[in-house]
Amino acid sequence: MSEGVEEVTLDTRGQRCPQPFVEMVKVFMRTRGRVRVRVITDDEACLKFIPDYGRDLDFELVSIEEGQGYYVIVMGRSS
Repeated sequence: MSEGVEEVTLDTRGQRCPQPFVEMVKVFMRTRGRVRVRVITDDEACLKFIPDYGRDLDFELVSIEEGQGYYVIVMGRSS
């Protein structure tokens, strides 16, 4: 974990967008300060949906990684 940054991992495989996005927003709503949320998803639609709508809520895309049959989207909030 990066110093001063809370990290949360959500395994949303099997859920279709926008549900993984909704779960991510819930994490941001119940935490304070610097947070990174790792969303593990197998729904390819989330690759565009989460970063695009996350930016509208002032979350920033940190990274997108591809695994075997799933993706890891990391979104952050700096304050």
